Amino acid sequence: MFYGSVFFFMANLFAAIAIFPAYSLAIGSTPFQAGLQNTAFGIAAVLLRLFLGPVMDRQGPKTLMLLGIFSFATTPLLLLISPSFNMLLAARIYQALGLAVVLPGISTLVAEMAPPGRIGTYLGSTRIFINLGLLAGPSSALFIIVESGYNQWFIFSAFTGMLSLALLAVVKTPAVPVRAEKTVSSLNQIKKALSEKQIYPIIAAIAIFSFTYSAVVSFTAIHIETAAPGYEAAYFFIILGLTGIIVSLAVGALSDHFGRRRVAWPMLTVLGTGSALFYFLPSWPALVFICAVILGIGIQGCSLVFAAWLIDISKPGLRATTISIQENTIDIFFAVGALSFGLAAQGPGLGIAFLVTGISTMALALPLSRKSADLGRKQTH
Repeated sequence: MFYGSVFFFMANLFAAIAIFPAYSLAIGSTPFQAGLQNTAFGIAAVLLRLFLGPVMDRQGPKTLMLLGIFSFATTPLLLLISPSFNMLLAARIYQALGLAVVLPGISTLVAEMAPPGRIGTYLGSTRIFINLGLLAGPSSALFIIVESGYNQWFIFSAFTGMLSLALLAVVKTPAVPVRAEKTVSSLNQIKKALSEKQIYPIIAAIAIFSFTYSAVVSFTAIHIETAAPGYEAAYFFIILGLTGIIVSLAVGALSDHFGRRRVAWPMLTVLGTGSALFYFLPSWPALVFICAVILGIGIQGCSLVFAAWLIDISKPGLRATTISIQENTIDIFFAVGALSFGLAAQGPGLGIAFLVTGISTMALALPLSRKSADLGRKQTH
């Protein structure tokens, strides 16, 4: 039931990210407005998460997750009522509630429901359904829109959103323990989470991962078109997604067995390698398939193992708060990555940008690894 809820929610989330800019243009918006609605969606989620992450620790994640999924399920109905940019902008800010609480809520619930010592494995199995949502959501939305128009997609999206809501509603989750901190403010809970020094190298690694992930998602198609014109970017993303599905469970199990540190930093190095290799596409266009596999391993490996590591070191009463800090880091550096590579496309070029990003990622993995090891030893002593 939980995996099904995750799948339908993530399919709707990825479809919304992919489709709403085009819908905005279709109803007469300017390109600036088309970008603005996505920006408002992300910023609203970051701001809401600062307050609601600690609330999930105090009250439990399920109730807020249900509210967040409800916001996703009802957003399309608002656009059926009024197909205008003002309604779209308001609907996207309303929909940001789902982005703010469901993503950290998923990891928090997995950590609560997984057997001891198996969090990485269960996070990995959950990522399989997240990746299936990525594969199914945008493609299904595009098919429906081409065949029947946006209104039919809105109806279908509302239906699958309600299905996700119903599935999560019947999931039995552990009771929230009574804690003395229930009256502590959200700001104080964030301060408590940030007082755990071990999270800083991990958050830094997540920022690096998010920057590179943003570049891959946003600019790979453009780079392949210019550097390897005989190859279809669609195949790259199919291989990227399928590799991620295969890798998720394996990396989670490996990190459970060998420890997060021994798996996390090699994954960051793999991510940097995949990014750097993009520079050589003009000389060897078939490298696009190798890059897809390497980046699929690096992206899903980093996303999974660093999230599991944060869960390991966070206190149970601060788990959702810590994961919310992670999600905000991802959202912020995802935006920074897209902006930076957009500027690079107009300057030194995407090939150079991918090379510099890849080398920097590999170079930073070693000092961050040493720092995390030092902090771990201090914590042990």
